[in-house]
Amino acid sequence: MLLALQSLWVPPRGVCTPLLDALPEAAARLRVDDEGGQFMTQFAENRQALSRPLRGLGPRAHAEGGGLGHLRPECGDVEHDEKDSISAYAATGCGYSMGIGIGSCGRALALALLCCFGSGCEKAEGPATPKPEIVSTKSGIEMVAIPGGWFEMGSRTGQADERPPHKVWVDAFLIDRYEVTQEQYKKLVLADPAHFKGDRLPVEMVNWGDAALYCNARSRAEGFSPCYDPETAQCDFSADGYRLPTEAEWEYACRAGTRSDYPFGNDPRLLADHAWFANNSGNRTHPVGTKAPNPWGLFDMLGNVAEWCNDIYDKGYYAVSPERNPTGPAEGKLYVLRGGAWNSKADACRSAGRMGEAPGMQDACFARDAIGFRCVRRLKSGGGECALSRERAPLPHPTPGPEGTKGRPAPKTGLVYGDVYLQHNTGPGHPDRPERLTAMVDRLKQKGLLEQMLAIKPAPAAIEWVTTIHSQQYVERLKKGCEEGVPFMDTRDSPVCKATFEVALNAVGGILAAADAVMEGKIRNAFCAVRPPGHHALRDQAMGFCYFNNVAIAARYLQEKHKLAKVLIVDWDVHHGNGTQAAFDGDPTVFYFSVHQHPFYPRTGLATDRGVGKAVGTKLNVPLPAGSGDAEYKKAFEEQLRPAALAFKPDFVLISCGFDAHEGDLLGRMKVTTPCYAELTRIVKGIAEKCCGGRLVSVFEGGYNLDNLASAAEAHVRALME
Repeated sequence: MLLALQSLWVPPRGVCTPLLDALPEAAARLRVDDEGGQFMTQFAENRQALSRPLRGLGPRAHAEGGGLGHLRPECGDVEHDEKDSISAYAATGCGYSMGIGIGSCGRALALALLCCFGSGCEKAEGPATPKPEIVSTKSGIEMVAIPGGWFEMGSRTGQADERPPHKVWVDAFLIDRYEVTQEQYKKLVLADPAHFKGDRLPVEMVNWGDAALYCNARSRAEGFSPCYDPETAQCDFSADGYRLPTEAEWEYACRAGTRSDYPFGNDPRLLADHAWFANNSGNRTHPVGTKAPNPWGLFDMLGNVAEWCNDIYDKGYYAVSPERNPTGPAEGKLYVLRGGAWNSKADACRSAGRMGEAPGMQDACFARDAIGFRCVRRLKSGGGECALSRERAPLPHPTPGPEGTKGRPAPKTGLVYGDVYLQHNTGPGHPDRPERLTAMVDRLKQKGLLEQMLAIKPAPAAIEWVTTIHSQQYVERLKKGCEEGVPFMDTRDSPVCKATFEVALNAVGGILAAADAVMEGKIRNAFCAVRPPGHHALRDQAMGFCYFNNVAIAARYLQEKHKLAKVLIVDWDVHHGNGTQAAFDGDPTVFYFSVHQHPFYPRTGLATDRGVGKAVGTKLNVPLPAGSGDAEYKKAFEEQLRPAALAFKPDFVLISCGFDAHEGDLLGRMKVTTPCYAELTRIVKGIAEKCCGGRLVSVFEGGYNLDNLASAAEAHVRALME
């Protein structure tokens, strides 16, 4: 047979040269089974030399759906009849494994021709399949170096959102060899959200925002610049850190130089060898890397968990996609998922298959046990830090108070409160109800503390101060929404009424008045019983009951109006103040400290989130598990906050004072007691006294058990007044 193959065939003009090279290899792999007078040929995949049992020999193979018609038309047409039918068994990598029924040696031409189609023509318009280069990151995670190149993205025969197929260039990049595992995720995020537990299982129940946060945390842990802006979620593709792959990068890596439906060919019956999907998963995830990799050495690109991409999903995007390094539409409500999952049918696991899913970033409600991710990074890092810093005036001397004692203001505490704060109507059953304020103020009055405090009447803040943190467009949008009676602003947990805009301005205005009173020496410190709260509010978005970021605006106000160089913000609300950190993440003049329950809304505030650029080290997060109490909080304040704050030497101290870490709170699950709040207050007050003449303003944030609010506020104010 070898002689027949080599001597009977003369290559026609124009036939691709890989055919000539394929003949000896094809003949070498030929074995003969004389049963029925037929030859049985088995090809192994070119790169991996995989051997597979035959399916459907001879004429019956064509009757069962085999035949040259299964080959891609780009490779040409071959005339045949049922006697000489050829069944394309499977495509693996850039070659095919085939079962061929041959009636005579003269039919050996078909065998060689198919070898050409499998290994030559299929690669002619795509990149060559290199031996994958595997690298190990500083954290020990294996990545594959993907060469830049052209490929055809999409499908001619798939779903409508996969058309039209189009040529795309992708620059070189690194991609995780495996899906991110629970072991890797826990090292940086501390908590494991997965439904199916196991260190080597892919992490799931991860929304798009969580995946982006992990990328940032991993970047910082390895000394790279984070790609994602925590305020806008926009990706900086020029940064050298980790991010989610673009949809084009994902498909390019998945295809690995192939143009077939799957990286192994067109036959979905072979998917079980390469993926965990609905037919073989047993309704759960499985350890990564237990199925065959694609030709570039990547595991689980198909099945196990669907993988987030960086791109916003638009079913018509392919019609307008740029040719080089497409990054998806600029706007949209859904993000791209790729690869199918353990509960997907075979069709959803194709290389070109795509779908859109809600990112679940802000409401923290969306998560599924069939969704995970892997990371990518630019192959060549470059550039440098690009963080802005503000030059500040030096700290002025403390303003002498009436008593003139060591230049410190009179030992008096102010209280910001007004009935205007009760007019923000959130509707029945909402946790942020007006009674939260009256419970605290009534307790202070009952205990005789109110009469000892300087009453500070609120007034609306000037818009110019609000826009030091928020965009003018957002301020106008909030005002218009309240005037027009929209039910909520941006997220359903942030309802508004016609009065909300003015009430929020008065909350900011009251806090700025307290800051002025401290700076003018009228009071030593102040407690601001205001609502709505503020520390979740982002530059262009309301969230988590918050509309204007009260504390962030106050910090910038102190720097701009009173020319203070450095401000310390201490946030002990049970939730991380994502809006506050986002406002100053790149600003080294504001030190932000937060101790909070994690994992918990808003799923930010990892210990690795320490600021960006020149501000690295001026953000200190202490995430604690549910059930943490006095001992854990005092340890965080004494061992982490105090030394860091004293080294920073702030010129003013602000507290985001939430009482929802109190045991028995309706939302939080911590166990901090009333006496502990007094002790925490004394620690922060001591920092202020050592660094800036005691200048301190405490701003009310969360806390939803009325009895707890009353007792904690009393303890807090008593400590301020000491």
